[in-house]
Amino acid sequence: MTQIKIWTSICAIVVASPALGQSAIDRVDPSRIERDNLPKPPKVKEPQPVVERAVPATVIPETIAVEVGAITFEGLRDLSERDFSDIFARYIGRSLSADELTRLTEEIGSRARGRGYVFASAAIAPQRLSAGVLRVQYDPGILEAVRIDGDENAAVRAALAPLIGRPARMDEVERRLLIAGDVSGVTILRSAFVREDGRGTLVVKTSETRTRVRAVFENDSTAPIGPEQFRIDADINGVLASDDAFTVTYVSTPFEPAELQYVRAGYSKRVSRDGTEVALAVAASSTHPGAYLDAFDISGDSLSATVSVLQPLHRRRTASLWLNGSVSLRDVEQFRAGERRRRDRILAVRVSVNWNMQAGGGLLRGSLTLSQGLDALGATAAGDALASRDDADGTFTTLLGWGDWTRGLGGGVSLRLAAQAQLSSRPLLVAEEIGIGGSAFLRGYDYSERSGDQGYMGLAEVRYDWRNPLGLGRKAQLYAFVDGGRVTNLAGGFGGGGLVSGGGGVRADVSPSIDANVELAVPLSGPRYETENKDPRLNLRVLKAF
Repeated sequence: MTQIKIWTSICAIVVASPALGQSAIDRVDPSRIERDNLPKPPKVKEPQPVVERAVPATVIPETIAVEVGAITFEGLRDLSERDFSDIFARYIGRSLSADELTRLTEEIGSRARGRGYVFASAAIAPQRLSAGVLRVQYDPGILEAVRIDGDENAAVRAALAPLIGRPARMDEVERRLLIAGDVSGVTILRSAFVREDGRGTLVVKTSETRTRVRAVFENDSTAPIGPEQFRIDADINGVLASDDAFTVTYVSTPFEPAELQYVRAGYSKRVSRDGTEVALAVAASSTHPGAYLDAFDISGDSLSATVSVLQPLHRRRTASLWLNGSVSLRDVEQFRAGERRRRDRILAVRVSVNWNMQAGGGLLRGSLTLSQGLDALGATAAGDALASRDDADGTFTTLLGWGDWTRGLGGGVSLRLAAQAQLSSRPLLVAEEIGIGGSAFLRGYDYSERSGDQGYMGLAEVRYDWRNPLGLGRKAQLYAFVDGGRVTNLAGGFGGGGLVSGGGGVRADVSPSIDANVELAVPLSGPRYETENKDPRLNLRVLKAF
């Protein structure tokens, strides 16, 4: 309820504010196009350990009943007899049948597993009691081996190796399985603890995809850069090692290729069995806007390089947390009739925290990124005549956060709430501004219809999962949304404003490898910048996986 009230307040604010037009040249800045085409993180499929009891509960013949005056353990470690004292109290001083001895071992094993030792068990061997003392054999579930059932991968084995030689705790087993599943191209299908030749063995069933290619066609860009765009993402896993990946992204405007050419190449490599990953990426783009900007002969180039380190801080099925640090250098130039009119250079250090957790009966994903622009390596200085803004330079501090919460409501209905906001210490160069409009927020408006140094935006979407639509045997999702946002500029800078839009559509699995999205989005707070009207727009998106 609180989140809904916050979102309603945002709508009220932006509706009451005048919408100010954004500079057309800002909206086709190559750095913005580059930022909009960064690879999206894949959805994480969390494996769930499957536990099998390692030893039988008891082997005492059914005809035997024993007088038990005391109980002691053989093989107990990490836990103490005090952890089982209440269980012992119910059985001491009694004549116990075979069934009661079985229940005793089951209670002991259940208590140990409840303490987190997921593979622990207990057994009572045939024995002659001395002074009424019953000896219980305790098995803490020590892992002595890992067997990979499926595609052998050295990085997966390395991630699971710390489990060997000690009792397996549920939290650590789960963490290690998730870290193993984070290896590029690897999926953990199933895991179980079994006894093989008397050894406690963790069996992990895996599958590995060496290459993945996705092609996307969409029409929600701006008229000068599209609006139709075609994108290809290719992932090649295990290039030089079992835990590395090479990725390539290519984006173009298929009907007017000169308007946009964008390419990004990245290489990532795991450097520790705890999931630490280093990555290097370079990106370049070239633009020559058409449509109503064609007569101005505007062109632009952008080149960037980024080095980053990713570290999982907490990995569980119910909650995960990652820390990412990066250093990036970006050069952006714009020309008119061959004469350079703009040049920005930004050197920035960024630290971000990303999370994925169960909250409020649903799934909450989000991130918080702190960015610091540095005055080094020729970064744009104050007063630079070619800077994209005359009140900004390459030294800045920003805090950008976003969140996305989805919850099922029953009967195939679900609710999605999302928000994003940015704070800034000072006016920003165009590449660092926050924008509203496009496929993420304010879908009824064009990409980056309003932009500014600071801003906030929100989205509410109600969805209905349509099983076997029209008897076609696939699935679809019907949805309706409303979104709003506002951006402002510091120091009285030009631009900014607020927008609200709404609409609905359908997402469908056309085939196992083809997804499609058809959406009708309507501006609610004023006309679009480009069309100068409030007509609904039809957004199309088709994805083909290879």
